[in-house]
Amino acid sequence: MIEPTEFGKYLREKRKAAGLTQDDLAESIGKTSQYISNIEKGKNNAPPNDSDVESLISKLNLGDVAARDFRRLAAADRNKLSDMQMAYLFKHKSLLELIDYGVENKINDSCWKNIFATLSNGK
Repeated sequence: MIEPTEFGKYLREKRKAAGLTQDDLAESIGKTSQYISNIEKGKNNAPPNDSDVESLISKLNLGDVAARDFRRLAAADRNKLSDMQMAYLFKHKSLLELIDYGVENKINDSCWKNIFATLSNGK
Protein backbone atom coordinates (compact mmCIF):
# COMPACT_ATOMS: atom_id res chain seq x y z
CA MET A 1 0.00 0.00 0.00
CA ILE A 2 1.28 3.45 -0.91
CA GLU A 3 1.55 5.88 1.99
CA PRO A 4 1.12 9.64 1.58
CA THR A 5 4.34 11.62 1.79
CA GLU A 6 4.74 14.43 4.31
CA PHE A 7 4.23 16.85 1.42
CA GLY A 8 1.03 15.08 0.37
CA LYS A 9 -0.32 15.25 3.91
CA TYR A 10 0.64 18.91 4.22
CA LEU A 11 -0.96 19.77 0.87
CA ARG A 12 -4.22 18.09 1.88
CA GLU A 13 -4.21 19.86 5.26
CA LYS A 14 -3.62 23.29 3.71
CA ARG A 15 -6.10 22.68 0.88
CA LYS A 16 -8.84 21.75 3.33
CA ALA A 17 -7.98 24.69 5.60
CA ALA A 18 -8.39 26.96 2.57
CA GLY A 19 -11.80 25.41 1.88
CA LEU A 20 -10.77 24.20 -1.58
CA THR A 21 -11.62 20.99 -3.41
CA GLN A 22 -9.00 19.08 -5.34
CA ASP A 23 -10.74 20.31 -8.51
CA ASP A 24 -10.51 23.96 -7.42
CA LEU A 25 -6.85 23.71 -6.56
CA ALA A 26 -5.93 21.74 -9.68
CA GLU A 27 -7.72 24.15 -11.99
CA SER A 28 -5.87 27.09 -10.46
CA ILE A 29 -2.51 25.66 -11.54
CA GLY A 30 -3.63 24.12 -14.84
CA LYS A 31 -3.57 20.51 -13.65
CA THR A 32 -6.18 17.80 -13.17
CA SER A 33 -7.82 16.89 -9.89
CA GLN A 34 -6.19 13.46 -10.31
CA TYR A 35 -2.81 15.18 -10.14
CA ILE A 36 -3.66 16.75 -6.77
CA SER A 37 -5.21 13.49 -5.57
CA ASN A 38 -2.07 11.55 -6.51
CA ILE A 39 0.15 13.97 -4.60
CA GLU A 40 -2.06 13.77 -1.52
CA LYS A 41 -2.13 9.97 -1.64
CA GLY A 42 1.61 9.54 -2.26
CA LYS A 43 1.07 8.17 -5.77
CA ASN A 44 2.78 11.08 -7.45
CA ASN A 45 5.65 10.15 -9.74
CA ALA A 46 6.25 13.78 -10.72
CA PRO A 47 6.04 16.07 -7.70
CA PRO A 48 5.19 19.68 -8.50
CA ASN A 49 7.91 21.76 -10.11
CA ASP A 50 8.96 25.05 -8.53
CA SER A 51 6.51 27.05 -10.61
CA ASP A 52 3.57 24.85 -9.58
CA VAL A 53 4.71 24.98 -5.95
CA GLU A 54 4.66 28.77 -6.04
CA SER A 55 1.22 28.73 -7.68
CA LEU A 56 -0.07 26.37 -4.99
CA ILE A 57 1.36 28.57 -2.24
CA SER A 58 -0.38 31.57 -3.75
CA LYS A 59 -3.72 29.79 -4.24
CA LEU A 60 -3.57 28.35 -0.70
CA ASN A 61 -2.68 31.83 0.61
CA LEU A 62 0.12 30.47 2.78
CA GLY A 63 2.01 32.76 5.15
CA ASP A 64 5.79 32.94 5.26
CA VAL A 65 6.36 30.04 7.67
CA ALA A 66 3.80 27.75 6.02
CA ALA A 67 5.17 28.63 2.56
CA ARG A 68 8.72 27.81 3.70
CA ASP A 69 7.54 24.46 5.06
CA PHE A 70 5.56 23.82 1.86
CA ARG A 71 8.61 24.49 -0.33
CA ARG A 72 10.82 22.33 1.88
CA LEU A 73 8.40 19.38 1.83
CA ALA A 74 7.87 19.70 -1.94
CA ALA A 75 11.63 19.65 -2.52
CA ALA A 76 11.95 16.60 -0.26
CA ASP A 77 9.24 14.90 -2.34
CA ARG A 78 11.54 15.40 -5.33
CA ASN A 79 14.44 14.02 -3.27
CA LYS A 80 16.31 17.28 -3.38
CA LEU A 81 16.94 20.40 -1.37
CA SER A 82 15.41 23.68 -2.45
CA ASP A 83 17.52 25.95 -4.65
CA MET A 84 17.96 28.36 -1.71
CA GLN A 85 19.12 25.54 0.55
CA MET A 86 21.55 24.25 -2.06
CA ALA A 87 23.02 27.71 -2.64
CA TYR A 88 23.45 28.25 1.10
CA LEU A 89 24.95 24.82 1.59
CA PHE A 90 27.54 25.31 -1.13
CA LYS A 91 28.34 28.82 0.07
CA HIS A 92 29.11 27.42 3.53
CA LYS A 93 31.24 24.37 2.80
CA SER A 94 31.70 23.54 6.47
CA LEU A 95 28.03 22.55 6.51
CA LEU A 96 28.85 19.78 4.04
CA GLU A 97 31.52 18.56 6.42
CA LEU A 98 29.00 18.66 9.26
CA ILE A 99 26.53 16.60 7.22
CA ASP A 100 29.26 14.10 6.35
CA TYR A 101 30.15 13.86 10.04
CA GLY A 102 26.50 13.24 10.92
CA VAL A 103 26.17 10.52 8.29
CA GLU A 104 29.43 8.81 9.23
CA ASN A 105 28.58 8.87 12.94
CA LYS A 106 24.89 8.09 12.54
CA ILE A 107 23.81 11.25 14.37
CA ASN A 108 20.05 11.04 14.95
CA ASP A 109 17.42 13.77 14.73
CA SER A 110 17.18 14.13 18.49
CA CYS A 111 20.88 14.94 18.70
CA TRP A 112 20.61 17.47 15.85
CA LYS A 113 17.66 19.12 17.62
CA ASN A 114 19.75 19.46 20.78
CA ILE A 115 22.60 20.97 18.81
CA PHE A 116 20.22 23.41 17.13
CA ALA A 117 18.65 24.35 20.48
CA THR A 118 22.11 25.05 21.89
CA LEU A 119 22.98 27.21 18.90
CA SER A 120 19.64 29.04 19.09
CA ASN A 121 20.12 29.83 22.78
CA GLY A 122 23.50 31.37 22.03
CA LYS A 123 22.06 34.17 19.85
